Amino acid sequence: MDNKHIVEIRNLVKHFPMGGDHFLALKGISLDFAVGEFTGLVGPSGSGKTTLLNIVGGLDSPSEGQVTVLGHNLAGTSHKQRAELRRLHMGFIFQTYNLLPVYTVYENVEFPLLLNGVPADERKRLVTRAIELVGLSDKLGSRPAQLSGGEGQRVAIARAIVKEPTLVLADEPTANLDAENSHHVMKILVSLNKELSTSFIFATHDEKVMAYLHRILNLVDGKIVKDELVENPELKG
Repeated sequence: MDNKHIVEIRNLVKHFPMGGDHFLALKGISLDFAVGEFTGLVGPSGSGKTTLLNIVGGLDSPSEGQVTVLGHNLAGTSHKQRAELRRLHMGFIFQTYNLLPVYTVYENVEFPLLLNGVPADERKRLVTRAIELVGLSDKLGSRPAQLSGGEGQRVAIARAIVKEPTLVLADEPTANLDAENSHHVMKILVSLNKELSTSFIFATHDEKVMAYLHRILNLVDGKIVKDELVENPELKG
């Protein structure tokens, strides 16, 4: 892997069986993502953005082509190795928060650290910091059912960033949020990008998310039709 690139994609093709034929979701995509990027895969539903995000995250496999993430060629890794890569170095934010309902806010955020065997004192420090960053220090003992939608998504963000991952993948992270909460969430992620140099790749068609991105990749029918660096008004001042 180039030291400047966190993800390298070459001639990526993905097709899914459909009846006796197959559906071509990604059509020969080649691109790189740099360390510290704040990038969005943008396009209508069915354009291939979530499929591309899932392949980068090792949740799905390419039909053809090569995908290198954090120096690992995913084609040459086992299911267990991809799981370890995610566990140690990646965070995920989904439009459905996937919080564990019987766990408190603190316990939900702590869970990835338990999986990684982080010592108790360090867990406490990291969990407290992550929850402070998303502004939910007063909700430590609450359970998901007691939270608003915006609060639930902020817990999911804290859980995704608590281990200070190198790469965060976010699939429609504001889909269930109103405008105020969407902007709150995006400002949190921008600050994390700056403070921790965490790389973020979004899949979205939400203009509120696009207002914060540094780079926008437009996907249409499984192809990248535009790749542009942008200066957004939300990032000024």
